[in-house]
Amino acid sequence: MNNVLTQYTQVPSNLFALLSRYRVIIPGIQRHYVQGANKPEAKSIRENFINEIFDVIEEKEKRLNLHFIYGPINTDGEDSFVPVDGQQRLTTLWLIARYATEKVLEESSRKDILALLARFSYADRIHATRFCQALSSVDSHWNISKNPMKDITGQSWFWDYWTEDETVSSMLRMLSTIHEVWEKRKPNSCQVLEALAERISFELKIDNFGDDIYMKMNARGLQLTQWENFKCKFADELGNFGEACKQNWDKEIEKLSNDFFENKPELPDNSLFALLARIFVYVGKEQCNEAICQLARFTHRTWEKIELPFVPYSNFLSIIRSGINLKDIADTVLLMTGRIIGNATKKVPYFGDKCLFDTFFHPRNINELDFSICCFEYFTKYKNVTDEEFLQAMRLIWNILENTDEGKKPYSRVAIIKKFIDLDSPTLYSPNANKITDDAKQIEEEKQKSIKIYDLNQECPNDWDEKELGSWNGWKTAIELAESEAFFNGSIRFLIYDEEGQPTWNNFATKLINCRKVFCDQGLKEGKEKITNQVLISHCKSWNIIRNRPIFDKGKDSWKRLLTSRQLIYAINNMLLNPFTIADVVPAINADKEIIKKLLTDEIWENLINKAEGYIVDYYNNVPSLWLKRYPSLTLTLLRENREDILDEFNTRYKEYIQFELEDSDRFLHLNGTNHYYAIPVFFVYLYRGKIISLHGKKYRFAWQTWGWIDMYDDKKRLYDLYFAKYNKGFNIPIEADTNAEGFIQQLNEIIERYEDFLIHTLNN
Repeated sequence: MNNVLTQYTQVPSNLFALLSRYRVIIPGIQRHYVQGANKPEAKSIRENFINEIFDVIEEKEKRLNLHFIYGPINTDGEDSFVPVDGQQRLTTLWLIARYATEKVLEESSRKDILALLARFSYADRIHATRFCQALSSVDSHWNISKNPMKDITGQSWFWDYWTEDETVSSMLRMLSTIHEVWEKRKPNSCQVLEALAERISFELKIDNFGDDIYMKMNARGLQLTQWENFKCKFADELGNFGEACKQNWDKEIEKLSNDFFENKPELPDNSLFALLARIFVYVGKEQCNEAICQLARFTHRTWEKIELPFVPYSNFLSIIRSGINLKDIADTVLLMTGRIIGNATKKVPYFGDKCLFDTFFHPRNINELDFSICCFEYFTKYKNVTDEEFLQAMRLIWNILENTDEGKKPYSRVAIIKKFIDLDSPTLYSPNANKITDDAKQIEEEKQKSIKIYDLNQECPNDWDEKELGSWNGWKTAIELAESEAFFNGSIRFLIYDEEGQPTWNNFATKLINCRKVFCDQGLKEGKEKITNQVLISHCKSWNIIRNRPIFDKGKDSWKRLLTSRQLIYAINNMLLNPFTIADVVPAINADKEIIKKLLTDEIWENLINKAEGYIVDYYNNVPSLWLKRYPSLTLTLLRENREDILDEFNTRYKEYIQFELEDSDRFLHLNGTNHYYAIPVFFVYLYRGKIISLHGKKYRFAWQTWGWIDMYDDKKRLYDLYFAKYNKGFNIPIEADTNAEGFIQQLNEIIERYEDFLIHTLNN
């Protein structure tokens, strides 16, 4: 161990080499040390980093390159290195070295290493500076077997108020994480120090560093971010296309950054860095490593919680130098971001509360991530478009992203949209839209819209009502009006197709006006829940077409699925033409007709829809039933079987000695003169009336199960469960379709008698 310093500190590009040549002073403009942040995400990141270092230690041939660390040299006094990028990694390496040093047994080695580590400090943060000084002192021992977070803060050399500094607290948490991982993996401390001095390296960038950028950031009092480093190095690559190309990038990207800040008073760095990563993943595909892919997948919701992953510029080089047209990409990025920022406050109606700026620069989901790639493809082809053409193109793009599921293949929806882009129409709506071959519902809808927008006949349709819809200004305006209604979000095929699923615009205005009467942003309007569902159901040709669909609901998500369903197109079309008129029930099959009629009864709406939202029609035990989505046990059978007839007789003819545990209203719903039972076990108590005189008046508990048979209970325990495994006695009554109520009473008596006999002759033995 004595030769660690002499043998390794002269090796360039590692922690000890850096400290032997320069003092390392973390500048005051830098953010706090955040790898020790008190967040689950931060702990996971630091555990992974520490484990990665320990992997290098265990595999002696393995090396770890931490990529670029940037900063100028301060020659005022003793030479010092001032990292403006790489602070987090350097601080973590320093803390690992400090922890490993405390494990070293030789006092002389410990003293030498601490003297080197003492050359690391913070500027303009007095608590962090003094903590680093104290931790580097030869007198700063602690109990290495205990959690440093607790033990160090209890040492006499530690001042309590140091923990008020966020960097000090983060350092202590990092030491605790190092301790936890160390205890699990038990590395050799000397090997850790040797690895830090030999095999864990970084690429120090001092010469030709952009001091102008550092001074600019310093003047603003801000940190130098990954984006600032990236755009400078990216400019150098563009210099290969001529100095004018580089200068244009520097000038325009700086202007755009300032424009960004004026629209949204925040640094554009995260937004722009993640945007460029998405574009490089898209154009680079197989050349992209996981770090860039991870950065490309980051959403605004993610980077609000944790910092962007560190992705050094070197990771991008394989893409940048793979033969792609870097100049065209740079030009497109500048053009695209400029146009987005220039229309920052514009809202395509179905963006909701988000403006175009936020949708593009603050993506929150896969739709918005893909949106930026679609924009990139758009501006790659169209360099000179008006704002009107641009915004209309964005409308079509969003229609498809919002209403088309993402395929298994990455960027499958971008590929579809590119087909529209390639039609040579800057609005993306083209009279040649029929050339696009794709059977996705939204694609077909956009094709029909394109054809109608370019239709030579733009006369006002006969059913257009200016009082309801405003002045007629052609089909383009009419389509945009419909797209922005309620929760439609650009999907309006139910206004375009007839009851057979064929495109027609004859009743477009009538259906749009009726939609306004029935729907609002949240779904069905208040007071329209009952009639709208009933009208829709009345037009169903078979009860099977509404199986597993969100009928008996008023929410926008349910109705969006209903309105755009191909199976329900006949019923939807007729409902939209006459939304307040219940039609004569149309099914030809009597059983279907009976079910539809029951679904239309007011009792269902008065008794069920008011309890909770969300009912589905489906089978339950092979019987058509109405399912409450939240509570499947509260399922109403829509057809009566022998079970219902017998239960009715139990409730009337035999009510003197059969008592149900639930009230009538909790067991069945009275529809059209008959009782329809809920699909739940029906518990009852039977007062014995059989041939054994000594048992007369004794009560026995039973349950008519939803799966058919009647079970006997010993109070709360099913006798089948109590005795079947041991005695092969289930004590249950199988259901036969032709058994009447009197026959069931006889079977109840018989099973009670068998049970009593079983107790006497079996259990007593």
